[in-house]
Amino acid sequence: MHAAKDHADVPGAAVPAPPAHRLFAHMPRADQRRWAGVYLKGLLTTQGKKSLRRLAASVTPSPTAPQSLQQFVNDSAWRWRPVRAELARWIAEHTTAHAWTLSPVVIPKRGELSAGVHRRFVPALGRTVNCQLAIGAFLSGEHGDLSVDWQLYLPRRWTEDDRLRLRARIPDTAGHDSAAGLCLALADRLAQTTPGTLPVVVHTDGHIDARTVIEGLDARGLAWIVAVPDALPLSLARAADPHRAAGGAVPHPAPEPARTLLRRHSAAASAPGCPRPGTLPVLLPSPVDPRPALLVGARTTATARPGRIWLTNLPPARHAQALDLICSADAARIGAAETEMGLHDFAGRSYPGWHRHATLVSVASAHRRLGHDLCPAGGGRSRTPGHD
Repeated sequence: MHAAKDHADVPGAAVPAPPAHRLFAHMPRADQRRWAGVYLKGLLTTQGKKSLRRLAASVTPSPTAPQSLQQFVNDSAWRWRPVRAELARWIAEHTTAHAWTLSPVVIPKRGELSAGVHRRFVPALGRTVNCQLAIGAFLSGEHGDLSVDWQLYLPRRWTEDDRLRLRARIPDTAGHDSAAGLCLALADRLAQTTPGTLPVVVHTDGHIDARTVIEGLDARGLAWIVAVPDALPLSLARAADPHRAAGGAVPHPAPEPARTLLRRHSAAASAPGCPRPGTLPVLLPSPVDPRPALLVGARTTATARPGRIWLTNLPPARHAQALDLICSADAARIGAAETEMGLHDFAGRSYPGWHRHATLVSVASAHRRLGHDLCPAGGGRSRTPGHD
């Protein structure tokens, strides 16, 4: 199909008012910016499943609008990363940010034709599902977790099979990478877009290798808080030894599984809103010089039922901040607003189409959460030429 052009059914509403005008300014054509406003308004007003046909019907009476929306999101050549970067900057200007959060989002799919679809065991569900796996970047603060960027995981078969690449229109720049690698790529982009000292919180959820992402974030000099598996080997950090200060060799304690170490040695602590997390100074395994970190075992209930385990490199002066962030971290809510806005409802099969849809879902979610007017001027269904 050809890219969307100035069809007779393009909405008659003006170019979206700020901040939509700011977010969509990188789109090269006026008709793309108008259709971005229509798509956005459809995401915000359509109840239930947000198919292209339902999005169009909730905004305009034009019978050809669904086709035009399909062309806009799948075939029209506009870049999604400038929109996301501007969205991240705009959100940072309008909310008090506490951390960047990186989290996997599982998108169940039927069939095998959607870009990146594969079968994967999902620990949260306890079973294997047919799905796409996205890694989302969220700005976490007073308004919750607001998505600003995405990576779509591509299994090797999607990057090594030329037929699949062509069918899904996967660009040459997109290759196979691990979920941890996708996390680090997101962290790099966030650092370029909104430089600062926010810690990076990573929900691994059985999809992201904790050790790899910790090493990568550490190498970038970033402050991090990462959910780690129970079996991650760690050593107990002991108080400074005078023999070591004088140059004597003091062996480090043998590594133990994180859960075992926490159970045996942690001291109970308390933090607002978090029932009795256990904390423990530990050492990260390193062949050269083990680095200090804080191991935190959150509780899921006041009866001390074990919850997830976290590791952070925040210094002691920021341990209270780390505990607050861990206590507020809720894997179940990450991506929930985007799911409500239609992240799971995209029926297209192309890689660019998925990314454009996810971008507009993030914009719609920011509108819903922050309560700003991101829609074109005027309310109700847009009027189109020839459809009075």
